[in-house]
Amino acid sequence: MKKILVILSLLFFLIGIGMAYIPDDLFIETGSIVAVLILAVPAFYGMWKIYGPKGILAVITLGLFALTIETIGIYTGFPYSHFDYLMPFGYKLFGTTPWTVFVAWSPLVIGAFLLSQAWFKKCWSQILVYLGLLIGTDLVLDPGAVARGLWQYESIGLWYNVPVQNFLGWIFSGTIVYLILKFGLPNKKINQGNLIIGSLSTLLSLSLWSGVAKIYELWLPFIIGLLLVVVIMYGLLKKPSH
Repeated sequence: MKKILVILSLLFFLIGIGMAYIPDDLFIETGSIVAVLILAVPAFYGMWKIYGPKGILAVITLGLFALTIETIGIYTGFPYSHFDYLMPFGYKLFGTTPWTVFVAWSPLVIGAFLLSQAWFKKCWSQILVYLGLLIGTDLVLDPGAVARGLWQYESIGLWYNVPVQNFLGWIFSGTIVYLILKFGLPNKKINQGNLIIGSLSTLLSLSLWSGVAKIYELWLPFIIGLLLVVVIMYGLLKKPSH
């Protein structure tokens, strides 16, 4: 299993490097949609394996929540700050929000949630680790996406052109989703196999965006991405779940 995780992580790291070199006029909408769906599948399958029908209901709920709050954010600037998508990611609902948001954000939340539940028993430890993983992932993802030209914020932010409000928004929306999952799903033991499946989307996303950060010389996001990949991989392979 260790070799498989290392190979997959390296593969997506290289994909991230390659993505940074694709000219804007060759950035194919279908390709971006397929990539988003591929990254989402492990998390969604893991939710079904662990929680059954309630896991699928949770996935749908998270998707609808993501679409709703993203649309609100684009119109009002709350909670993520004003921004616009610059490249195609599928049909835009309400003329603003690509439908792929339904499946793009949730896997990151799911991975952080499952890892926090499996690694720690105390409630405060779980939510702090969950938020740490979630915000840590965005510290890598958002600068890479802005540098690649996937979306752009109206205000130039302190963190590689990403405003601080965006990260506060992730804490806000992430906390709401955590409560939905914590109180909406049964408290089940998560075995190692299902944990690996459910958090694989997060691991591979971090690997991919670390590759993007490397090419654009976003050194702090790159370092954070590599550290998170190592921590998650170590936790998956070494630390037993309770």
